[in-house]
Amino acid sequence: MREGTTLEAISPYLVLCQADDGGRPIIEMARTLHDLILTFPPQGYYSVRTVEDECGPAVHCAFERKMDADRLAVTVGAIQIARYEGYRSERAFFLNDETMTRLRKALLKQQR
Repeated sequence: MREGTTLEAISPYLVLCQADDGGRPIIEMARTLHDLILTFPPQGYYSVRTVEDECGPAVHCAFERKMDADRLAVTVGAIQIARYEGYRSERAFFLNDETMTRLRKALLKQQR
């Protein structure tokens, strides 16, 4: 890190998906979100990972650039929430069967 650069300045933007897995493996949800991100395509680095937090299974999509996080947040209907320490911003949405259906449609539309 360069002198004068703060951790806040290099922290990623987080879009958090709290999952209602409905018997579906969480990795399938993470893949769907990853495939959707690729359709934008992202302008910076990003990561998609599955986690088990106090609320259950979740998918964390972290972005280097705000514009990439904004695109995903708008597409999935994520709302601003209090952020975890170490992130510049955090938005979240709840992923259930209805949302998965909407995301798959958006993915098909983007791929055309």
